[in-house]
Amino acid sequence: MSKVITGKQYSWTELAKHNTENDCWVAVDGKVYDITRIRFRIKKKWVPLHPGGKEVLLLAAGRDVTNLFESYHPMSDKPTSILKNYEIGYISSLEHPKFVQKSDFYKTLKERVRKHFKATDQDPQVAVSIFSRLALVYLLVFVSYYLAHYTSKNFYVNCFFAIIYALCNSLFSMHMMHDSCHAAISHYPGVWKWMGASFDFFTGASFLSWCHQHVIGHHIYTNVRNADPDLGQGEVDFRIVTPYQTRSWYHKYQHIYAPLLYGIYTLKYRTQDWEAFVKDGKNGAIRVSVATNFDKAAYVIGKLSFVFFRFILPLRYHNFSDLICYFLIAEFIFGWYLTINFQVSHVAEDLKFFATPERPDEPSQINEDWAILQLKTTQDYGHGSPLCTFFSGSLNHQVVHHLFPSIAQDFYPQLVPIVKEVCKEHNITYHIKPNFTEAIMSHINYLYKMGNDPDYVKKPLASKDD
Repeated sequence: MSKVITGKQYSWTELAKHNTENDCWVAVDGKVYDITRIRFRIKKKWVPLHPGGKEVLLLAAGRDVTNLFESYHPMSDKPTSILKNYEIGYISSLEHPKFVQKSDFYKTLKERVRKHFKATDQDPQVAVSIFSRLALVYLLVFVSYYLAHYTSKNFYVNCFFAIIYALCNSLFSMHMMHDSCHAAISHYPGVWKWMGASFDFFTGASFLSWCHQHVIGHHIYTNVRNADPDLGQGEVDFRIVTPYQTRSWYHKYQHIYAPLLYGIYTLKYRTQDWEAFVKDGKNGAIRVSVATNFDKAAYVIGKLSFVFFRFILPLRYHNFSDLICYFLIAEFIFGWYLTINFQVSHVAEDLKFFATPERPDEPSQINEDWAILQLKTTQDYGHGSPLCTFFSGSLNHQVVHHLFPSIAQDFYPQLVPIVKEVCKEHNITYHIKPNFTEAIMSHINYLYKMGNDPDYVKKPLASKDD
């Protein structure tokens, strides 16, 4: 028998209107909370006092953040008890698919992870290795930029340095930017805020746009068609990776051309990120929150610095045609490196894909526990290899990352045995490849099979359950 809801009900469109520091609502587990001000102190705003910083709340404002709330507070139940004081009603409709009732899997897993950090007396967001690692990637970006632009007039030497610069930019993004967007570096929001701004400055790409695409979109709706921005959604899909897409003749060759096209990802992202919060306020299916003055300043300064340091200043040392060549080499390697690292973890053989009810024959809910879905849509590779871990930004431990995104990547190898143990107890498959070579081949094989066999992945039966 369905539970009768007797309190005030709000639609997701009503919830979406309350998305600013002065008017901040969120939905968690079907209930709506007004977290604008501290209870019993009407004039005192809660948003600026949030221990995780106001930027995190403004990112979540006006949304159903059930799974973000749970996965970003893994070490304590205190936030749940605090949140109860701000309840104002129930959510009556959904913007994106919901996940079924939570299983015991994630509860058990979080308890054991907490015990591990307590027993080892470690802080999941603070360690010497974290800051030494970040200092290294900042140094690599500075040095490689200088080498690539100002040390040689030789065309071939500069092409080589362009490749080195691209690799260092990739490491900078996967270590600094990735950790910052997940608030996994220290307990001080200012650290994440300014490191995020440095991503705009050094790469000319929007940190705000990335947070919406990656944190709000990809991490909640992993491999969910029309919700996960990483899967893409357009009238013409350059690749087919889900059974919900329209198949075209050229998809037969996607295993050949798609990996090559991954190289233009950073160019595409850098030229389209303005649309997210300037033009139509959306990143794929994900609404983008109202940009703060800090966000806008970081965006503008980032674009200006990109043009100045990548084009205007280097033109004093190189002719235009050579500089464009170096630039395109660096951009292609940068885009290829990042995209390949993300794709091998989620678009591969044996992993699952889901869809939102855009068409009548698609399921209207995700009949999975959110945490279990992360296991079904994600694979690891190269455990036990320090080089693989460093050069992937610990994305070779992607399963742990998706289950505990706010824990610094330095601790992922420690958590793998715990996750495997709990998976075994709940009869859940932990997908892992022995090395990167097998992981990338799994991705290529998946592209080939999806492009050439219409029955390789069949569309599941439609579900119209609420």
